[in-house]
Amino acid sequence: MSRRTERLLAASAALALATGLTGCGAADDNPAADNAPTTTTTTVETTTTTAPAETQYFAGAEHVGEQVTITAAVQNDLTAESVVLDAAAYGDDSLLVLSKGDQQEFTEGQAVTVNGTVRQFSYDDYADEYGLVEAALFDAYANEEFLAAETIVAESPAPTS
Repeated sequence: MSRRTERLLAASAALALATGLTGCGAADDNPAADNAPTTTTTTVETTTTTAPAETQYFAGAEHVGEQVTITAAVQNDLTAESVVLDAAAYGDDSLLVLSKGDQQEFTEGQAVTVNGTVRQFSYDDYADEYGLVEAALFDAYANEEFLAAETIVAESPAPTS
């Protein structure tokens, strides 16, 4: 491109800019034309990554023997010594929890916090220790991870007023 063409393009661009600016006046709500203060807004983009909320203690045998604390909703108050939790966040949507002695009664959906040890369930291995009767109630949990509870604490209900 020649120098003359470059100058002609530059002059044309300047003329186009000047024409565009002269059309902007105070009546056009243009703060720059009114010599009013201007505001600049900057948008910041954020990136969100999702990861499992909790460690998957009950998704496989790798955590057997570990002491853990979980909070989950009661799915079924099975017996005086056992409760089933919806612990999907921890790797099992029907987690068997065994405790020694009678525990308080829980209602479906009630949140409980349990501290205990991850174990592999076998009815024959735990029936006497936990006073389990009715072997058929526990067939669904054979060879699955369960939680041998030291403590089970019901979360306090939300205030109603």
